[in-house]
Amino acid sequence: MEFGQLNLKEDPTELTKYKRKLLEESSFLSQKHKNDLDGNKKTLSILHQSLYPWLYGYRYHSFSDIISSSNGRGIVLCTGNHHFKYARSTIDIIRHILNSELPIEVFYYGEADLSTRNREILKGYENVYLSDITTYFDNSIVDISSWAIKPFSILASRFEEVILMDADALYLRDPIELFKERGYQEKGTLFFRDRTLFPGANAASKWLKSWMVNPLPETQELRFWKERTEHEMDSSTVVIHKTKTILGLLNVCKLNERVIRQDVVYRKVYGDKETFWIGFDMARQPYYMSKKPCAFAGEIVDESSSSNSEDKKLCGHTAHTLENGKLIFWNGHLIKDKNIGMYANELIKFEAYTLEDNDKDWSINLACLDLHENSKLNYFDEEELRVYNEIMKRENDQHFVATEIKKRKKNRTSKVLNENEKNEKK
Repeated sequence: MEFGQLNLKEDPTELTKYKRKLLEESSFLSQKHKNDLDGNKKTLSILHQSLYPWLYGYRYHSFSDIISSSNGRGIVLCTGNHHFKYARSTIDIIRHILNSELPIEVFYYGEADLSTRNREILKGYENVYLSDITTYFDNSIVDISSWAIKPFSILASRFEEVILMDADALYLRDPIELFKERGYQEKGTLFFRDRTLFPGANAASKWLKSWMVNPLPETQELRFWKERTEHEMDSSTVVIHKTKTILGLLNVCKLNERVIRQDVVYRKVYGDKETFWIGFDMARQPYYMSKKPCAFAGEIVDESSSSNSEDKKLCGHTAHTLENGKLIFWNGHLIKDKNIGMYANELIKFEAYTLEDNDKDWSINLACLDLHENSKLNYFDEEELRVYNEIMKRENDQHFVATEIKKRKKNRTSKVLNENEKNEKK
């Protein structure tokens, strides 16, 4: 059994043996006095500490600290004050609508990133933990911010099996279902595909192929490698078994160090998205990219009074399905667009989804998909509709994300009451 290689379908006792062997055989990697080591161990120790100079001396003091401090399964979210309302709503849905018992760890970047009040609100949910990522690694090197916090949070997480999800990922089913996916069980990873957009050779693919001369079989099968799309992966949800894939994960973090991401990686690809499979490939760590095509969920918008299907659009967000074809989540929460003020408080009436094919006509801003006569729509089934209606009812009651709607509703209610009072006096 080689370091970093184990079939996850093996007996659980094999996992325990592997973990014990991993701890024993990797203890030299973080040794301070490298000259005391002989031969290959000295070389590997120097290489390991040179590649990840930010890893030790803060929360972790040895490679075994990382492995032994990670236990069980859980969800990891990253948020600051800016996206707090989405994180709160996502956690609320997971606990009160989906009734998931998976523990949740929320990472933030320093005291100023997430207010004490917001931290206390999240702590109010059962089995939710708050962690400051700045206490884990050497920030003078990694300078974790924005998208880069995601892979480092997986590494720092208290969980061995991690579901990393964006603050605005909205689930219709218990996320624990992801651990049952065949690809995850076999390779310890589950990556989701992004939409197929902008086919043909591009700056990113040319850059990658200029140095990646012997990609893994998994990489050779990617649409990105075949230049069918400029975007391969959607990192709004990433599922990783840390113990089994630690080499790949460390490499993903390497690609998200400040200097490397700012000067190289983020100049070629969009944020952290592609760094997951690229990092795994660089580490020669097998990974699983979902074979299911990307989905798109939203509401049907009819832009004319005619019955012509050509005038209809599906407007919403990128979504994903399980191997059994069931819709499990979409990214973007309940609102039209969190990045545009006029849409940041406007809710979408989700009702259907469609799977991506080669005949998709997107709007300029990629928020809507033109529907044709042969477009195949999957309307929410009874269970999906029940869960969605419960989510909407709770949102309408609590106003977690559409805060301004609450104010407008209150103003409209006051106006109506005033009009009623006037009419009564008359």
